[in-house]
Amino acid sequence: MSNISSMSRESKKRQLRRQIVPSSPGPAGPGGRRDEEDSHEVVQKAHRKVVQRRLKILLVFLIMAAIGTAVVYQFSQYHQYEGYQVSWEKSLTSQTEGQTDSSFCGYEAFGGGILRYTRDGMSFLDYRGNTIWNQSYEMKSPIVSVNGNYAVVADRQGTGIYICNPDGCQGQAASLLPIMGATVSAGGVAAVMEGDSSASYVFMYRNDGSQLQISIKSLLENDGYPIDISLSPSGNQLAASFLYLEQGLLKCKIVFYNFGVGQSRADRVVGIIFPEDLSNALVARIRFLDEDHVAAFSDQGVFFISTRVETEPTPGEPALLEEEIRSICYSPEYVGVVTNTTEGEDPYRLLVYRSSGRTEVDQTFDFPYTDFRIDGDTIFLYNDDSCQIYNMKGTLKFSGTFDFTISGILKGRIPGNFLVLGPQSLREIRLN
Repeated sequence: MSNISSMSRESKKRQLRRQIVPSSPGPAGPGGRRDEEDSHEVVQKAHRKVVQRRLKILLVFLIMAAIGTAVVYQFSQYHQYEGYQVSWEKSLTSQTEGQTDSSFCGYEAFGGGILRYTRDGMSFLDYRGNTIWNQSYEMKSPIVSVNGNYAVVADRQGTGIYICNPDGCQGQAASLLPIMGATVSAGGVAAVMEGDSSASYVFMYRNDGSQLQISIKSLLENDGYPIDISLSPSGNQLAASFLYLEQGLLKCKIVFYNFGVGQSRADRVVGIIFPEDLSNALVARIRFLDEDHVAAFSDQGVFFISTRVETEPTPGEPALLEEEIRSICYSPEYVGVVTNTTEGEDPYRLLVYRSSGRTEVDQTFDFPYTDFRIDGDTIFLYNDDSCQIYNMKGTLKFSGTFDFTISGILKGRIPGNFLVLGPQSLREIRLN
């Protein structure tokens, strides 16, 4: 009896165990495949959730970064500063040997620093106002041309020529005829325009002051009167503007010389442009903005020329202006013009063009400026004690008056900082 009861209990236990713990078929059975598929699907779902979560986090981060970038851009482009503070001030009186305040002429940015020039000499300064070197001379009317790391300083209607770079004065020369103009390449080759009553000459000088065996002669009776010259950064190309007489009328032409591909031609002329729209205009200034773009400034507008093909200078669309031109400036990327307005409340109009000729800024203003310049993507209008700063959107970023004299203004090394240049001092200001 006890055996039967014992067997009955064991049978019930096995039955209960089977109900609680399902049997485990072999891996080849249909139940095993289903469990594997279920497990794989669970892993895939978990992986998808992780990927989706990471994508959501990345998307949120990108949206926040885009919003932050947009806010910074809007602030940088459209925020107007109301004041300034002077970060430091440096007196130049003790550093500029022999250069008096009365002989001061101006400043030019070049070679990662600042060239200060007077009738008594020139100095090269760093962006902290420290004098790197001095060079003395005597000139009645110094003219300066800058190209990259080289500058030439010459005495208009005199004979003195100085070629320098950030390391100092590299060469000196003296012309035989009165100097009419000078230009320099980024490699230090200088072209000096000299002339008398019957002819003009362009003589070339190495950066050490020695004369190259290259010269260009223009007879006033046949070729016309040269107004201005400009060397390309490489020094291979030279552009010159001329006035000439035709049937009793004064006309304008722009002549291109080439010292590389033009060597096979006796006069080295590779192209002459007779601007129809500017035929009776005076092209008083011509500049290579870079190796491929030339800007010719006349009293009727700006003429843009492409020299991408050195043997075929190609005129572009001119920027003709009906309003009287007051001032011009230029940089490797931009050309600036200020005109008098003929309508509206503001008396002046600011126009900035890309080197290609495309209009970048067209803005009227009423600030009583005396000079202006472009440094990078910033436009400065200033007079003796005040200035206005615009960006290339035409937005007025700052307008203020200083308690010191201004001879020029440049961008500083840090965004929002500017160098204010005076006759005998430098200051760095920060806008706020």
